[in-house]
Amino acid sequence: MSAPNRSRVTGLPTSLRVVSLGLTLVLVMVVTWGTMSFAAPSFEGGQLTILTGFVLLAATLGGGLASAAGLPRLTGFLLVGILAGPSVLGILPASAMEELHLIDDFALALIALLAGGELKVGAMRAQARSILWITLAVTAVVWIGMGGAVAVLRPTIPFLAEAAWPVTIGVAALLGVWMANSSPDLTVAVIEESDSKGEFTDVVLGVTIVKDVLVIVLFTLTLSLVAPLLQPEESFSPHVFVELAQHVGGAAVIGALLGWVFSLYLGNEDDKPRPPFATFLFAYLLVVISERLHLELLLAAVAAGFVIENLSPAGDRMIRGIEAVSVIIFAFFFAIAGADLDLSAIPEFWLAALLLFAGRVGFTWLGARFGSSRGGASESVRTLGWKGLVSQGGVSLLLILSIEEAFPSIGDGVVSLAMAIIIVNILGGPILLKQALGQVQRDAREGASGSS
Repeated sequence: MSAPNRSRVTGLPTSLRVVSLGLTLVLVMVVTWGTMSFAAPSFEGGQLTILTGFVLLAATLGGGLASAAGLPRLTGFLLVGILAGPSVLGILPASAMEELHLIDDFALALIALLAGGELKVGAMRAQARSILWITLAVTAVVWIGMGGAVAVLRPTIPFLAEAAWPVTIGVAALLGVWMANSSPDLTVAVIEESDSKGEFTDVVLGVTIVKDVLVIVLFTLTLSLVAPLLQPEESFSPHVFVELAQHVGGAAVIGALLGWVFSLYLGNEDDKPRPPFATFLFAYLLVVISERLHLELLLAAVAAGFVIENLSPAGDRMIRGIEAVSVIIFAFFFAIAGADLDLSAIPEFWLAALLLFAGRVGFTWLGARFGSSRGGASESVRTLGWKGLVSQGGVSLLLILSIEEAFPSIGDGVVSLAMAIIIVNILGGPILLKQALGQVQRDAREGASGSS
């Protein structure tokens, strides 16, 4: 008789480990809920400390549950955040989310530094043609295809069903380019968990980051171009190019400059190692400067990480320092991301969201297949690369909220529909990427054993 399946970490049977983790998670939620429910109003500072500890502990338990079930850990982080957030149990109340976001921004800066540090010039140069072709193909195919899908599905989308066609065209153009966006933060988290290296990882991460920048630029331009369709009294404003230069160009330049300065501080491999606390201070500096100058934090931190990794011989040391605490960073960041999701949109938009998700997956596959073939990518990238481009995360949410700010008349409906779509993408995307990375690793092992 075969031995029961056991956890490699604890030695316990997997089923027993799942039950243990599940009961512990329930206990943590009940205790925290009780503490928060009966805490005195003057205990607000202490409440924030309790909530921070709760997020870290509960998300870690949720990640363990997801891992035991064969899912990415960050799926557990997200689900715990959704469950504890304002939309479900309310353990994380809406009033505390703003304070928690201060820590969340710090975590995003560290994740983005990690992403930039993974972009090594040698690997990027070798895969540049594939990255460029896949980026352009996926962006174009998803933008055009999903713009058309929104127009076709107009009767299933409540706020568009009775809208004039110019409004539908404007919304379709915006949602089309928005759905071409992928999530560098989710991609980095899954890659780090899988400890995956090689061409496939380099291409997927490179495409995700380059496409993120491209979509931000195209989205900002589209937002201004469709203004006359959504609000006839509006007209195209050249000021959009100034905003682009500030948000995108300024973020890249300032992030790279700060990264260069920090690389000088890190010194060479022969120098005395700098304390990990210095990296955390640098990440906090990026948060503060990005907020004060209205820069895109993700882009600034990616640029800084890229420069540090490729200019400083000690850059790898910084990356290893972040990786050493990456589980804690990911747990907090993605739990808060899950808590931010508004589930109230699901009952009204679930059909349109599922149809659009299916369409987005199909057009992503088509664009990635065409781009990887034209770019001369390997077989693994051609067949599995699309799975790494499905996730959507924090940047996607920020982009869609800018529609609500620019066009209040249709903003609520657009945000609700997008929220329903993001929920599917943010949960399904990491699972697809983990499957792809696992398949690539298995193929590599089989190829190595076959050659020997």
